Amino acid sequence: MTAWRDRVAQLFVNHHRRLEAMVTRRVHNREVASELVQDVFSRVFKSGSRGSLDADTKVLYAAARNAATEHLRTEWRRDRIMDRIQPQQLACETPTPEQVFEGRSELEALNGALEELSTRCREIFILHRVEGVPNAEIAARFDISVSAVEKHIARALRHCQASLSAYRDRM
Repeated sequence: MTAWRDRVAQLFVNHHRRLEAMVTRRVHNREVASELVQDVFSRVFKSGSRGSLDADTKVLYAAARNAATEHLRTEWRRDRIMDRIQPQQLACETPTPEQVFEGRSELEALNGALEELSTRCREIFILHRVEGVPNAEIAARFDISVSAVEKHIARALRHCQASLSAYRDRM
């Protein structure tokens, strides 16, 4: 390990500036290039030697080119996504006091609907919908079939939907 650490240190001293200049030319940002080159050295160090100094140097330059290319692809994708977003999608309206009250009231109604369920049905529903536990894992925890888990979830959903619908009709 010490020999590899010494070789990486030698590669860093001999090639760091050239790598950073090469990546800067590609990404047009010196700070980003510096971070990418640091990450490349870290990954190359973790991956180990390819045998010879020449092979390790080639891997280092290839990794730096790949890091620059991947950075540019990511930036391009991000720009494309941001170009599609409409200004109203970015705006976050502050809810009115009435909307806050309505939301809290509906949440209380949902909580009441959950309390009306059997303990097992409620726990299965919360594990699945709130905590994201897979059905197979829930089935193993409760020593029931996956089909039974799905039925409990469907029962809970129908009950909550009916309760919220009735609550909204009263309002």
